Amino acid sequence: MPPGRRIEDLIAALTGSVARVRAIGAIAAVVVALAVATFASAADAPAEKTTAVPVPVERVLVIDQEGPTRPAFVQFMEGFRAGVAEAKGVRFEVFIENLDVVRLGRSVDDPDRAAGWLLEKYSDWQFDVIVPTSAVARDFVLASRERLSPEARIVAYERPGDALTTGVIPRDYTYVTSELTADDTVALACRLFPGSKRLGLVGQSEFNPAVMARYEASVRRTADERGLEYVPLIDMGLSDLRHRLRDFPADSVVIYYGYWKDELGRSYFPSEILASLCQESKAPVFGMLDTHIGQGSVGGACSDLRAMGSAMGRLILASRERPIPPPVTVSPVIILDDRALRRFRVPASRIPAGSRVLFREPRLWDRYRPYFVAGGAVLALQSLLIIALVTQSRRSRRAEQMVGEQRDQIAHAGRISTLGQLAASLAHELGQPLGAILNNLEAAEILLRDDDSANAEELRAIVRDMASDDQRAGAVLDRIRAMIRKQRFTVGPVEVPDLIRGVLTLAGPRLTSDGIVVTVACDPGLPRVAGDEVLLQQALLNLLGNSADAIRASRAGSPGAAVGTGGSRDPGAITIRARRAADSVELAVIDNGGGIGEGVIDEALDAFATTKDEGLGMGLPIVRSIIEQHEGRLRLDNAPGYGLTVSLVVPTWKERTSA
Repeated sequence: MPPGRRIEDLIAALTGSVARVRAIGAIAAVVVALAVATFASAADAPAEKTTAVPVPVERVLVIDQEGPTRPAFVQFMEGFRAGVAEAKGVRFEVFIENLDVVRLGRSVDDPDRAAGWLLEKYSDWQFDVIVPTSAVARDFVLASRERLSPEARIVAYERPGDALTTGVIPRDYTYVTSELTADDTVALACRLFPGSKRLGLVGQSEFNPAVMARYEASVRRTADERGLEYVPLIDMGLSDLRHRLRDFPADSVVIYYGYWKDELGRSYFPSEILASLCQESKAPVFGMLDTHIGQGSVGGACSDLRAMGSAMGRLILASRERPIPPPVTVSPVIILDDRALRRFRVPASRIPAGSRVLFREPRLWDRYRPYFVAGGAVLALQSLLIIALVTQSRRSRRAEQMVGEQRDQIAHAGRISTLGQLAASLAHELGQPLGAILNNLEAAEILLRDDDSANAEELRAIVRDMASDDQRAGAVLDRIRAMIRKQRFTVGPVEVPDLIRGVLTLAGPRLTSDGIVVTVACDPGLPRVAGDEVLLQQALLNLLGNSADAIRASRAGSPGAAVGTGGSRDPGAITIRARRAADSVELAVIDNGGGIGEGVIDEALDAFATTKDEGLGMGLPIVRSIIEQHEGRLRLDNAPGYGLTVSLVVPTWKERTSA
């Protein structure tokens, strides 16, 4: 392609590109214009609907005599900001300045030289409120008020003893102060250390001679009133002060007012230098501000700087109203350091009620109380569970033992029942042969009646004896059948002598074979008793059986056996006594079998309670049940070491029928 052709094509291409660029630029301009118009309308729309109400702003100038970093001023400002934060409908803009009086060593008597820079800095500004935080700052503000902000309200912080000396209150002036005096701290020191003999005062008068003079006069007067030796430690070099404190007697107290600059011109914050002074002193040191607590001092009746600042903030809010509010007084508070109290071994009984004790190390209980409570609860639950398990185990073993004993007793009762059935069957089977024998004996007696031989009379006597024995055997079998046979309780007249004879018919042979002497003492003319003869016989038989068992045990040498005079054992003896008692008859069975032990007499009438190895423990309970069924009474008269008397009182038949 020729060079000229190439140039023409290039120009055409460039021309087309320029046209396209212009078109795109025009479109972009239109879009930007639309966007600007949209945002403009959106921004204007709220302005048409609402109108923002500006919040009024009040400018506050806080002037301190030292520096904004000293701990006392920091605490004061924390409370101050919290106080003004309660404002509604107004916003406070706070400016903070300091005169640096201590560090620069200047006097405020010449405002232009002391703080001319401050007046120049705010020459074009007007403040609504000026807050001087000390007497030095207050005097400066009052002297420079017309040049600083003539219309500003002055809300000052006046320490105790720093009140205005002039009798005229300045215009729009109020203040916050404290009731604190040196007497309060001295009184606290004397209470905590009642054996003190000296009172020292640490301070410097260079920066505020008038205040220091008033403070020293107050401490000196209080020392004189309390009989203490006053030792001034004022305006001393730091090294000399440390030496004096090291040599200060232990039976003394020291009041710390403040220390700002040493003999070499080095500046200190009073609370910071206090820590090293307390380490040097053998005597307890007391401060006047809450910033002095925690630096080694014991404590003091202090101005609560946060509370003072908070009261200042609220007073500024109230000062917006006219007339300006009166001054506010903040009560001091006793603040103590628990570490210093323990260092000097101050008992808790000397600490005044309501004191604020700081840096108190929590006791082990306070620190781990939740763990102790939880652990104690777990231990208590475990103890209760263990006790419950042990108790349950003992009850289970006792229940198993009782079940075993009752099982053995039931088996024994079953054997006795079986024996009773066998006895009934035996009585029935023996009744027929005995009847046949009696018939044969009666026939033999008839045959011998006409016999005149030499031996006939003797044979007739033998036959009569055999018939008598047969009849007695039949009577015994009848009694056994009556005792075993189940029958209803029937009340009828029972002859007491016949009742006793029937009992002896059944039990006499066995008692006689055992060598037991039975004596019957029955009053003549006893009335009949109302009862069931068979049940009453059973009651007496049970008592005779118990007495016989006791006598046998006594003979065998068991504990409780009866012992006669001379150490010999009495022979077995049972007395059945019957006598009248009012409208009843008393039947008593008396033995000399040694009685019942003192430990088991109360359980003698309980079912299955027995002292015999093979006993069932149902004898006396059955007797009591029978007597109660007869509406009578049972009484035990125990003579340990001798014997037992069991009395049965049964109503008479006459009383029963007449009832």
